[in-house]
Amino acid sequence: MAGGENVENGKPVKVILPEIKNPVFIEGYPGVGLVGHIAANFLAKELGMKMIGYVESPFIPPMALILEGKPNPPLRFYGRDNLIVAVADIYVPPTLVNEIAKETVRYLKEMEAAKVISLGGIGIGFFKEKMEVWGVGATEELNKELQEKGVKILQYGSIMGMSGKLLWEASRENLNAYVLLGETFGDRPDPRAAANVVEALKALTGIEVSTEPLLKEAEMIEEQLRRMHEQMEQARKKAEKQYESIYL
Repeated sequence: MAGGENVENGKPVKVILPEIKNPVFIEGYPGVGLVGHIAANFLAKELGMKMIGYVESPFIPPMALILEGKPNPPLRFYGRDNLIVAVADIYVPPTLVNEIAKETVRYLKEMEAAKVISLGGIGIGFFKEKMEVWGVGATEELNKELQEKGVKILQYGSIMGMSGKLLWEASRENLNAYVLLGETFGDRPDPRAAANVVEALKALTGIEVSTEPLLKEAEMIEEQLRRMHEQMEQARKKAEKQYESIYL
């Protein structure tokens, strides 16, 4: 196994991963609209990926995540061929994000990673007909590549969490690093934004996967929200009538 130094040797984080040469690394930690989280878990499932590694640290909450009746670590890596997907099922505090990003990039530099891609959401606070995907690369050349794939380039702003730190650390090591951000309202899990991000990822990497299951999930959530809205409107109108009957 390759990765970071032992936690016992003074490092707060150990990245446990096998040697995979020239990997395409995809990160999808929780964030705005859970876009990256949904997209990364979707990829791991739809591509039939197996868990190949995990993050070890005394600062990760003491827990096991039970998936299909088996214990799993909360921060883990899935792999297939030269593809690695990083997922997290807990909130990761900023200090730990810094250390995980550094150790991950150390591994990726050693393995001569082909691409390092973070997936996430960008909250816009409203709905529109066509939600865009924004992105940024570590270099001007990578930005041109993103533009050619139909991604809008983020010229100003900030990228928080693992996506931002991974982009910075990977760019320092001259790795081909990108961030893809799907527009989302921002206040609820958004599988439609995740589908948009996966489509952009497909164009960038050549990964073949259908986003139809994500779009169906999005339709179900949207229908539930529509029904909730209708029920709330009915309740509001009923309350208004009762109020009027009392005072008229």
